[in-house]
Amino acid sequence: MLYEPFITQEQKAVIEANKDLLVIAGPGTGKTYTLLLKIKTLLENGLPPEKILILTFSLKTCQELRERLSRLGIKEAKVDTFHGLAYDLYRDFYQKEPRLIDEKEKTSLLKKLFSGERNLLKNSDQKIQYFDYLEKNGLIDFDLLLNKAISLINPENLREYYLFLDEFQDLSPEILDFLKSFKEATWILFGDPNQSIYGFRGVNLAKIQNFLQTHKPHLQILTLTESFRCKEEILKRANQFKASPWKIPPFRSKHSGGIIQGFIFPNTYEEKDFLVNLVQNILGGTQLERARHTTFAPSDIFILSRIKRVSEPLIEAFQKEGIPVALPEEEAQKLKDEINQIVERIKVFKEPLPEIINDVSPFLKNIFQNWRGLLERDQEKFLFYLKGLSSEDLIFPKLEGVNFLTIHASKGLEAEVVILYGGEEGLIPFTLFRDYDLDEEKRILYVALTRAKGSFYFTATQKRKIFHYELTQGLSGWLKTLPYKEFPKRPPKPKQIDLF
Repeated sequence: MLYEPFITQEQKAVIEANKDLLVIAGPGTGKTYTLLLKIKTLLENGLPPEKILILTFSLKTCQELRERLSRLGIKEAKVDTFHGLAYDLYRDFYQKEPRLIDEKEKTSLLKKLFSGERNLLKNSDQKIQYFDYLEKNGLIDFDLLLNKAISLINPENLREYYLFLDEFQDLSPEILDFLKSFKEATWILFGDPNQSIYGFRGVNLAKIQNFLQTHKPHLQILTLTESFRCKEEILKRANQFKASPWKIPPFRSKHSGGIIQGFIFPNTYEEKDFLVNLVQNILGGTQLERARHTTFAPSDIFILSRIKRVSEPLIEAFQKEGIPVALPEEEAQKLKDEINQIVERIKVFKEPLPEIINDVSPFLKNIFQNWRGLLERDQEKFLFYLKGLSSEDLIFPKLEGVNFLTIHASKGLEAEVVILYGGEEGLIPFTLFRDYDLDEEKRILYVALTRAKGSFYFTATQKRKIFHYELTQGLSGWLKTLPYKEFPKRPPKPKQIDLF
């Protein structure tokens, strides 16, 4: 093919490979761009577009890929979510819509079946019992939908197909079982195992690696290590928090420089005061401050925390000082609640979907406008997608404020400046509860660092109260490997003399 300008040798190797492929792509290394060029090359070499299948986890990613493929003139390749494909297989075979329960109904049903038990569906006996109940009652959930679709696929029919998967590091056990039926296709998997942070959903990197070694033993492994996004200092420091069963060369940057700096305070009051001043400084307050910092918009700044509760006092402090604040996770939950109401109106009151869409909030209407093509093509499947949306699928950083996010919610996003708030031992790594995985906690810190394009700051205090815990060990041992400055306690203000 006639290669695009600025393509790297690593990207060229991926594009020219002609076998099963695992592409380990570091942050900002042009993963999606390379995936699209790989598809374009296959088509130019004569592969029929109907032989290309691209699967993603979320509708948002699915739509983004469709739009980018369309701009390249590629419209016939099938792009869908894993569950969306399973839905098509089920509906085509049974000639009816599945009686799908949503996550709220699933939670209620599990409480009814396994009252008082914890970690539901973690063992196979519970899962069999749960699936049996669904089958007997003519119901189906998203996992059972995947399970039932397996028998509807003839692997021999897929010999000439190319299967593209985005974010292979997030493959759950249920999706791995589903993928066994595609073993005869050529697999092209993209992702970054160091961004695997969904252990609470059953995702396990060692099991993914074992699955690939078993079902695709001749899989070629290539890497994209040259980042167009993160500056050199960010990547150099992030390398130490990798935790992957695959050996991955160090990531490099196209951009030198970068700032990493921590600040340690005796208490949360001084920490809040400092961060208010730091952010005002970054946003460009006075001429002196502008001389020290490049001026950014509020949306160029992410403030991340390991858990949401940590950031609440800082949000209040920012609002008090008039710093614009955006809370994408809270907004996403509101959108999810609104979507649940739409689904309920259709299911209970049989209201037409197009009429309901005219009556939604402006932001949700804008989202639906972006999905208009899907709505017009297949209204029933559009409704299926709505049922499957989680609040995480609806997280969109806001343009009008400093974005406060948990590290998990920031995955896949980026900002010029990232501030990690709450870097104490106990929060980084998060060990307040018994069920934790230190390798995954390392990867969570890696995700936080690599959201930053140019500057990464972090703070901690000698004492912080969270839930009913008092954290008194100070800065996380992991963060002590990064540059930081410790502030002594400020002297108390002199008391004003009472003249009367």
